[in-house]
Amino acid sequence: MQDGVYRQLCRLILEGGLAPGESITVAKLADAFGVSPMPVREALARLTNVGALTTVSGRTVGIPALSRERLIDLRRVRLDVETTATRWAIEQSGEDLPSGLDERLAKLSEAEAREDTQSYVSANYDFHFAIYRAAGSPLMLSFIETLWLQISPFFHLLRTSGNYRFSNIQHEAIRNAIHERDTDAAVAALTADIEGAYQALLAILQD
Repeated sequence: MQDGVYRQLCRLILEGGLAPGESITVAKLADAFGVSPMPVREALARLTNVGALTTVSGRTVGIPALSRERLIDLRRVRLDVETTATRWAIEQSGEDLPSGLDERLAKLSEAEAREDTQSYVSANYDFHFAIYRAAGSPLMLSFIETLWLQISPFFHLLRTSGNYRFSNIQHEAIRNAIHERDTDAAVAALTADIEGAYQALLAILQD
């Protein structure tokens, strides 16, 4: 049961269900998942240990503040690990991956046009992880998920920066490169996507 609750909480964070500045109580989570508070507390402890959540007050949790140092570290590790996963995905993927990315890219474009932040964060996660799952490494996928649990909530802050438009340009370039089996082009576009989000978040932190 604890593992099931943990997975639900991960999905909540990764799909944009909890943004910086928002908080939620153990009791509300237990009610939403239809379980007792104990497995919720245990799952929250696991997420707190990896830096995805923090205790706000009492039995209330939220997204921890993002420091400049942690942002820099996340950028550095993401550039290494996610580009490697993309290379592996292109090496191993069949013909179905580009068509799956077409559908996901359409959802990203729709969310951007509607200025629907939560839908964009969710579609962004879905797009990238379709690629990372195709790498065929559960260990790497788990590691990337841990990184995204720490950074994905802060993508909520990027809507007004113009980053969603820039990021979707890179997403289209990634899709095209995978379709053409052009590994270097896919890695270059992913690198630009990660760097763009990093620079926008860094500017927000400095403000």
